[in-house]
Amino acid sequence: MPKRLQTYATDEVTVTFDPNRCIHAAACVRGLPDVYDPARRRWIRPELAPPAQVAEVAMRCPTGALRAALRDATEAAAAEQVTIALQHAGPLYVRGPVRVELEDGTVLVEDDRVALCRCGNSANAPWCDGSHRKLGFRRAE
Repeated sequence: MPKRLQTYATDEVTVTFDPNRCIHAAACVRGLPDVYDPARRRWIRPELAPPAQVAEVAMRCPTGALRAALRDATEAAAAEQVTIALQHAGPLYVRGPVRVELEDGTVLVEDDRVALCRCGNSANAPWCDGSHRKLGFRRAE
């Protein structure tokens, strides 16, 4: 059963978190540990940093689980070119205008960031769910 989308807002920025897409890459925690702290009960506190900085760090999320919108702007623009970054012993991080389709042409998602499973053991395929860590997946290429 999918987990619910979480929303954290101030008057100037709204951050959303989709736990179904998170693989705990921790780019947010490394970027702004005061704002993004998984050890706290309300783990995202956008009021603890300037709104533009909160939004910029949310854009670092390789899976798109984190999103941020500034009150007087839209979400930061996505890259126009598609890039695929192979993560050592991990997923494929895809950025850019991405459209993921099933074999029959059904569109699963159109987005600007996704993390695709490479180990073949994700319970949320084609998305990475972190299963590679438990399996000791080590394929580098």
